[in-house]
Amino acid sequence: MIRARQMLKILILASLAAPLSGWTQNLVLNGGPLSSACGLPHPPQSSMALDGARVMVVFSPAGDSERLILRAIAAAQHEILVQAYSFTNRRIISALGKAMSHGIDVRVIVDKTDTQPYEGHKPVASVIRAEHIPVWVDSKVNIAHNKVMILDDKDVITGSYNFTYSAEYDNAENLLYIRNAPQLAKAYADNWHWRQSCSQPYDGRPVY
Repeated sequence: MIRARQMLKILILASLAAPLSGWTQNLVLNGGPLSSACGLPHPPQSSMALDGARVMVVFSPAGDSERLILRAIAAAQHEILVQAYSFTNRRIISALGKAMSHGIDVRVIVDKTDTQPYEGHKPVASVIRAEHIPVWVDSKVNIAHNKVMILDDKDVITGSYNFTYSAEYDNAENLLYIRNAPQLAKAYADNWHWRQSCSQPYDGRPVY
């Protein structure tokens, strides 16, 4: 038994020491096949102290997250970058459209499911695009599950909270609104641009 364990240990160490090749090397060193289709490299892991930042935490249901998001959108001065999964809250979409009409640079990345009709409704991506907002579809991954807004290069909204009515009124969710945190906002913006480089512009057709 001892000898068998020693042999197993030797085999494991040898496999770890051997050069990586083919698909395994691509997976470990380059982020794998899912990253090879992207135009930008995978953002590095970030660690930071949020000196001077202010954080608001809201819990659903009935936590008033929607109102917080609407106020943040209305206060934006020049840019709002959005990543969304299951984006069905029309009030938030309308607020983004209003910001766009006031000269704010609004751009949205959605999951492929948001390009498909649901429950008799038009695809969410087409509703967003009708507000003259550019939309990209992050379809290279199984699920584009980010729920993020980056506002004016300094504020971040994120959490489990999808931009949906269910998240506001029916589900147990959390929402973080981190203000005056430019370093954190840059990390999230770098990820947004990476996922945009992996995505395709929405052209009105469903993506599966």
